[in-house]
Amino acid sequence: MSYISNIPIPVLVRSLRLYSISFFLFLYSCSSTVFLLDKKPQWADQGYEFHVNNLVKKANSKPNNPIRLLDATRALTIHSFGFTMENADRLIINDYERGKKLYASAHESFSEAVTFGNKSLSLKYPDYTSWINGDINSIPKFDKNDIEYLYWTAGAYGGAIKSSRGNPEWVILLPRVGKLLEAALNIDPDWNNGSLYVGMISYTMIRHDAPIDKESTATNYFNKAVEISNNLDASPYISLAENVCIPNQDRNNFINLLYKALNIDMDAEPDLRLTNYINQKRAQWLLDNIDEFFY
Repeated sequence: MSYISNIPIPVLVRSLRLYSISFFLFLYSCSSTVFLLDKKPQWADQGYEFHVNNLVKKANSKPNNPIRLLDATRALTIHSFGFTMENADRLIINDYERGKKLYASAHESFSEAVTFGNKSLSLKYPDYTSWINGDINSIPKFDKNDIEYLYWTAGAYGGAIKSSRGNPEWVILLPRVGKLLEAALNIDPDWNNGSLYVGMISYTMIRHDAPIDKESTATNYFNKAVEISNNLDASPYISLAENVCIPNQDRNNFINLLYKALNIDMDAEPDLRLTNYINQKRAQWLLDNIDEFFY
């Protein structure tokens, strides 16, 4: 998703605010979960949190099992982005102190997910730790079976960085997100309905070595993600709106992209139903609070 030393911290912190949940959030379809999110969101949150805690316990009981560690990484990252961070983003507008507490809670979970993700990959590849730390340049010989590990560890890092609220100790780790995503892209760029391309939209906009035409590069990733998902995924639209339109103060295109996201048929692709539900809720919230992002 190599990047960071040349970015002034205040600029980077502002960019991190715009990191869309659509990059990291991938949830499997479940009609009952959609119903609970719509009618009883607290029940859905509590139910998924119970599931997360169970997977974390299993990972801790089997610390040398990469699959158990991946399960915990994925679950912690999904819950933290889909529930805790989403609530924090909304709450902090009107109640800064309570919003900060939610971010801190999310950061704790993301940090745990980072630990699990790194451990899972280091068990599979002894040279992984040296590579992710930047001590060696040679990339471990990842294969298709590793894409989920790379993706969710990248997501955990991204969430930990954003929820740290500009903590330099975490901000300086941003290049690791890129290394993980780019390694996955080199294996199968079309993986999971273009999720890696969606990730590259936000990454392109904040990497310190971004191309001069970073907006057009991000838009190119957007177009690829839309094509691969057959225009059935709301994530690319929200990612482009948050990560490109807000920094450029392009209000008209922001509105246009979010309405396109809202017009996607949530039932057209069962595998995307839940993630589209959550992303469309976010799109509506962004539109309802548009004056918070444009001046």
